[in-house]
Amino acid sequence: MKVNIMTDEAVLIETEEQLGSALASRVGNLRRQRKLSLDGFAKLAGLSKGTVVALEQGKANPSIGVLCRVAAAFSISVSDLVSGPLTGGSKNAVERTTGNTLWTTAKGSEARLLASTSGRTMFELWSWTIKLGDGFHADAHSPGTRELISVERGSLRITVGTETLTLKAGESARLITDQPHSYVAAGDEPAVFTMAVLEQGA
Repeated sequence: MKVNIMTDEAVLIETEEQLGSALASRVGNLRRQRKLSLDGFAKLAGLSKGTVVALEQGKANPSIGVLCRVAAAFSISVSDLVSGPLTGGSKNAVERTTGNTLWTTAKGSEARLLASTSGRTMFELWSWTIKLGDGFHADAHSPGTRELISVERGSLRITVGTETLTLKAGESARLITDQPHSYVAAGDEPAVFTMAVLEQGA
């Protein structure tokens, strides 16, 4: 399963090499701006030094989980990390956003980041479609990360740590995802659901 980064208007990053190059520059610059060593940043993000080195060398194909950890360590959103210039944030009361598709599979599953906030506490809104026979498996997010999930169509089997719950269309759940977790289409049609994520920055 690969991370793909696209918008409605154009494909921003079409290949793993382009993704790696974009992240390498951004992660390296952010780390140096914050005067963090490779070891220091790896510890802050909860990643191995090897993973950080691979990211900065453009040799990594990171999962959504890794992107979330890197973004949280810098106290920015995943959207800020993978696209668009970093700014101090809009002062407007209302601001239009453009979504990014950050995960797809050969079967047609996808996860789309619709909107997010920046800062030490990050809030993200996602739209997911998981096709039959498909699933998404994630590493632990930052300590205390919470998710809200609402299933719009199909059935979704959620596993967090050792606990499993199956939601049907119209049902919702609260999750604590600072441990490994997964989402799998469990019925006879694709699972379509929305997800809100609240994560504290490092």
